Amino acid sequence: MDINKEQIDELNIIVSMQIGRDDYEPKVSEILRDYRRKANMPGFRPGKVPEGLIRKMYGKAVLIDEINKLVSESLQKYIEEQDLKTLGNPLPKMSDDDMEWEIGNDFTFDFEMGLAPEINISLSKEDRLNKYQIIVAQDLIDREVDGYSNRFGQYVDVDAVVDFTEKLIGDIVQLGEDGQPLQDGLSAEDSSLLVGVIKDDECKKLFENAKAGDEIAFNLWQAFPNEWEIASILKKKDKNEVGDISGSLFKYTVKNVQKHADAELNQELFDKVWGKDAVSGLDEFKNRIGENLASEYDEICFSKFNEDMREYLLNRFDPSLPEEFLRKWLHSANKEMNEEIFEKEFPQFLKNTKWELIANAIIRLYELKVEEQEIIDAAKILTRRQFRMYGLKNVSDEYITQQAMSLLKDEKNIRSMASQALEKKIAKAISEIVDLNIQEISMDDFDKMMYASEYEQKTGEAGETGEAGEVELIEEVETVEIVEEKVEEATSVETPEIIEDIVEVEESIKPEKPKKSKKRVKNES
Repeated sequence: MDINKEQIDELNIIVSMQIGRDDYEPKVSEILRDYRRKANMPGFRPGKVPEGLIRKMYGKAVLIDEINKLVSESLQKYIEEQDLKTLGNPLPKMSDDDMEWEIGNDFTFDFEMGLAPEINISLSKEDRLNKYQIIVAQDLIDREVDGYSNRFGQYVDVDAVVDFTEKLIGDIVQLGEDGQPLQDGLSAEDSSLLVGVIKDDECKKLFENAKAGDEIAFNLWQAFPNEWEIASILKKKDKNEVGDISGSLFKYTVKNVQKHADAELNQELFDKVWGKDAVSGLDEFKNRIGENLASEYDEICFSKFNEDMREYLLNRFDPSLPEEFLRKWLHSANKEMNEEIFEKEFPQFLKNTKWELIANAIIRLYELKVEEQEIIDAAKILTRRQFRMYGLKNVSDEYITQQAMSLLKDEKNIRSMASQALEKKIAKAISEIVDLNIQEISMDDFDKMMYASEYEQKTGEAGETGEAGEVELIEEVETVEIVEEKVEEATSVETPEIIEDIVEVEESIKPEKPKKSKKRVKNES
């Protein structure tokens, strides 16, 4: 067997492989002899089927299969011995139709390969990057205090509906055409109804000044055009249990009128937020909120720095790629992809590939690696962040660790956490080499900078005050127990897009064994 390399240009080569009869015939003959020994064919005694008949029936398929194996193994070995840094998989230049699959023939296989460019990372204090630091302003702390007071508040009984923010507790029953309760109709006792959620203004007016004992007839479908809301009011687990009620009236008998009252700023609230006796007094409560906000803002600022660093290094080094080869390779791997979508996504793929090459060069240069504990820490950070989305800050470290370890039972999550940990190490390494321009910024200004397009769309003019970019928290979560019931949801991993890109491209740029072509393996019998 002879293997030769033709250098097309710096990033493209063609590897030619000449396979002679002596390279494959002994193995093919051995397999066919084994077929003959095991053959059980009508008209012939076991093991006595003529060799020529066995070759006619199975020779071509065995030949194709063995040559595929030989080509795959030899090509991978050549790539490793020559230390070729390939991108994607080698692409065969020939098709099945070009081959004369006969035992005894010589075969030539040509493969196109794209090579990864050499990248020499050289950074110094002459390279400058901005690093933002969000100021934890008092109004942000006060806003958080108000949010906790609202979130951990409760409904209290009031006399009547006043401003449509009230909640009603009562019995609901479906009415017939005669205005009487419909036999076998839908009904529910102690059903909760939020007046403010009613969509239809005419229906909402029916509940104005409603008080205990009042009976209100209304079209439930008109008031709540959301099927799940209706199912909830009727205490049904599935919206399909409700059926068509668009033409039906329902009578709602009010038992209680309630209004949400914010929780008092006392030790009971402090314990609910941070845990028993974790803080004492309003000042300490606010200080703890400030510290927590600072930690959250550090994460936000890191994400911004990482994004800016990535763009800076892409512009600074901008490695060349064998674009035409990569285009061909992606087409071969995604033959069903719509051409318009392909052309739209291809530039981003090239950008992600360039970044992965730069990141790998940084990893090699500074000998960065991820330890097991760092993967666990990344999983704990993600888990704690998920709990914070439910407004819970006082989940115990023991419980966080438990859920993080459960998360890491999935190999995909381990890779994701390792990539995030490695990404942080890259950012830290770069931040220690370049000149950092630390810029303090308010949360509002940071939002305006990050979500400029949203601000323009919302206000009509970039720079005006808006609420873009703020995270809405679920407001009705009150205790850790509620979240514990939703552990799977709260700790599910949604891999950040940047990490997903890194992992995908990382797999594609590693030298891979050429995959056996199923297309070639045909039994022509």
